[in-house]
Amino acid sequence: MRVFFASDHHFFHTNIIKYCERPFRDSDHMNSEMIARWNDTVSDDDVVIYVGDLTAGLGGRVDDLKLLIKSLRGKKYLVRGNHDHQTDDWYVAAGFFKVFNAVNLGGVLFVHYSLQEAISRGFDINTFGTVEHVIHGHTHRADVPNHENHFNVAADRNNFTPVSYEAAVPQALHKSFLEAVLTL
Repeated sequence: MRVFFASDHHFFHTNIIKYCERPFRDSDHMNSEMIARWNDTVSDDDVVIYVGDLTAGLGGRVDDLKLLIKSLRGKKYLVRGNHDHQTDDWYVAAGFFKVFNAVNLGGVLFVHYSLQEAISRGFDINTFGTVEHVIHGHTHRADVPNHENHFNVAADRNNFTPVSYEAAVPQALHKSFLEAVLTL
């Protein structure tokens, strides 16, 4: 079992191609390329913690989104982003094992936003426990540096490919993080 993180694919979101200057012809091309990159990286036995914004601008393609989620390899967990509007039960039926607003795994906080932005949006810092590192998304632009003790796994910043925990989590937290993942 390997562990990966991802966020902000914005599947089906045609306008994100222009907004973020994505290298795709249209949303179908974007979806198929991002699915291929995901499935070339992740095996069925791997864990993927998805840190929000699976889609946006869905335009009534909810059933298509469910099929897309089921096509993505790995045991998937969703940390909600600002565009993840379906119910928890819907996401579980679509193929996620659990849905969180935020989750702390061995001192590594998973939340859609940087910690500072999460707090400014009303997340209660006291509910996070001890936070030594933050995995988040939301900021698509690669030229925006990571905050200290943060790693941004947004698709645009990572070649539209899930990121391994080894690349995103400091070595000192690997053991506590992996132990916590086993409890999910």
